[in-house]
Amino acid sequence: RKGYKSDATSAILFGFLLFIIPGRKPSWWCCRSKEKPRSSAAAESTPMITWKEFEECIPWHIVVLVGGGFALAKGCEVSGLSVWVGKKMEPLSSLPVWVIVLIVCLIVTSVTEVASNPATITIFQPILSSLAEGIGVNPLLVIIPATISASCAFLLPVANPPNAIVFSYGHLTVPDMMKAGLGTNLISMIALWFGLYTWGVPMFDLNSFPDWASHNTSAVVTP
Repeated sequence: RKGYKSDATSAILFGFLLFIIPGRKPSWWCCRSKEKPRSSAAAESTPMITWKEFEECIPWHIVVLVGGGFALAKGCEVSGLSVWVGKKMEPLSSLPVWVIVLIVCLIVTSVTEVASNPATITIFQPILSSLAEGIGVNPLLVIIPATISASCAFLLPVANPPNAIVFSYGHLTVPDMMKAGLGTNLISMIALWFGLYTWGVPMFDLNSFPDWASHNTSAVVTP
């Protein structure tokens, strides 16, 4: 069906074949060989991977966490939540640009603790693009630090898959991760903001408003 085929289709297809292809060479394949086939008919019909092995090896909780993050991003887009949040952030236009960047980084870092990184930046990208156009600054000046901030998630297991993998072993509790991750989050925000204004601005010429922003931004914000 149109619209349902993507890069994941080929991966699912080959994964499905693992449940069909036998795990051992069939006896008729060995008919030309001098050695007699020793495997039984049942062993020959066993596929390369069984559903029981699949259930035991796949970390389903991580799959649900990551998939739920993408579902959350799509739901925010369809429901109009992104547009509503963008309107609530309009009062930030009266603040200095460096304060806006710092606040945006803190907001994105807080949201990415309860949603996946791609879902967070998918929600905030059209919002920040509209905000940057409204205050007359380069959209990349806000979007670049926000995108990097989406990876600064060290507090909760649901923040990103690595956190979930570490938490799944059962040696850490949520308070332990929050104590260790709070300081890391603050250090990351300070280092990101400092790096943006020391070499990021002159490298990408973020102080000037580009010509493409007035056209591309309106296209991104349109639901």
